[in-house]
Amino acid sequence: MPRQVAILHGWSDSSGSFKPLATFLKQNGYRTVPLLLGDYVSLRDDVKIDDVAKRMEEVVREKMARPAGARDRLDRSFDLIVHSTGGLVARRWISMHYGERACPVRNLVMLAPANFGSKLAHKGRSMLGRIFKGWKTGFETGEEMLFALELSSPFLWNLAQSDLFVPEGKMAARAPVYYRPDRVRPFVIVGTHPYTELMAKITNEDGSDGTVRVAAANLNSYGMTVDFSGDTGHLLRPQVTPWKKRGGDGNLFPLAVLPDRTHGNIVRPNDSGLSKVDAIQKQLGKLLLQALKTNTPEQYTKVVKDWRAVSLETRKHAGASDEAQKSRDATFKKRKTPREYFHEYFQIFVRVEDEFGEEIPDYFLSFMPKRKKHWYSLRTTLPKEGVFFHDEVLEDTHVHRGTKANRCFFVDRFDLMRKGGFYDQIKAGSRKELHFTVTAADPGDRIAYFSRESTLKRGLVALHRGSPPDLRWLKRHSTHFIKVVVPRAADVRIFTLKRA
Repeated sequence: MPRQVAILHGWSDSSGSFKPLATFLKQNGYRTVPLLLGDYVSLRDDVKIDDVAKRMEEVVREKMARPAGARDRLDRSFDLIVHSTGGLVARRWISMHYGERACPVRNLVMLAPANFGSKLAHKGRSMLGRIFKGWKTGFETGEEMLFALELSSPFLWNLAQSDLFVPEGKMAARAPVYYRPDRVRPFVIVGTHPYTELMAKITNEDGSDGTVRVAAANLNSYGMTVDFSGDTGHLLRPQVTPWKKRGGDGNLFPLAVLPDRTHGNIVRPNDSGLSKVDAIQKQLGKLLLQALKTNTPEQYTKVVKDWRAVSLETRKHAGASDEAQKSRDATFKKRKTPREYFHEYFQIFVRVEDEFGEEIPDYFLSFMPKRKKHWYSLRTTLPKEGVFFHDEVLEDTHVHRGTKANRCFFVDRFDLMRKGGFYDQIKAGSRKELHFTVTAADPGDRIAYFSRESTLKRGLVALHRGSPPDLRWLKRHSTHFIKVVVPRAADVRIFTLKRA
């Protein structure tokens, strides 16, 4: 008998949007169990995700305490389907309440989850957001939730540290593991086709479903700390510490990227989507049922492999080759769907702080191959490959409005790797590597960042290699966290010792 299913919506939505999904589940063997639709307030300016997660636990306990036979009784074990911001609510609920006890959720199916934010979050606070969303709530648009949803927000950093990574300085054995094949099993399904409706097109972005980037949906993520402080030798050779994952590096979660789904139709499996091919139209429903029917670690491991193959099929739509054009024509019946929709991207969340943990809001990053000489000098100019990266490969840069030390860089992996792309432009014999340099504006005359020497005012960080694949740190369709620690160099006159 299938487990009971609960459904959780996203920001500015309600449970009413999920009646088609509930109908689909009933049509496929879930008729005999009640389907509970979770509702929460998201458009009020005083409501935080933590508030919703706390209240969610209260509701779950109340529903579990209902008498046997009650229509709204929640089973002791159930599956949970979430959409968009509902993914953040569910993750926060799990990390807040189930570190020391077993979670009742077995399969956590995430449809276009905003696991690592949305580019549209800061626009929700704009007049546009108030016009389209605020009229229902007296022109409130959910300020607190949107701050959390904004790319590279402190909330997203803290949540990742609390449920995906082992906090720095803590033993991995003492960090609870929330997601694993024998515990809560997450699944992510996301589209890479933007909206087609006229008004919605203004939010479109390549590599996204119109609202959430594929890289922001994928729960598989990576992190590292780059520390230039301490020994003076760290200015040229910083200490790089990869972040440990809860459950180990091999603890991977399924990701399926679909070519025909937007943020809106990803929750309607009976909807044919934007493809004209029957098998692709039915793919969303097939994947959804496969996730809900997963009961063992072996089955879960198989889903990881199967869904990777699905994403690789979507990848075939990218590029200007004849094969890619044929793939797009066959899927969309020559609707002239742009090839850029299917490029693979990754996000880089960067936070720069000083050696005392204070944020540095005024800094500059530039991306380039490593130069053999004087790469650390402020007199260094950007090479032609670096110009290409900033013009063609780096698609977007976002500075978090509330915490300017936190930024998000959106990188087109396809243009990084393709023929004629970034690596292809690096001359033969040179190391095909991507680095970024960081410089920071000194806080004052008496304190300097990095060093007081003019030739040591820049830090270099290695990010990615063109080959071989096992040495690449930046992964397709993923979010990467980089915390950069910068030393403070004081004028010698701020403290001296004199003979009495």
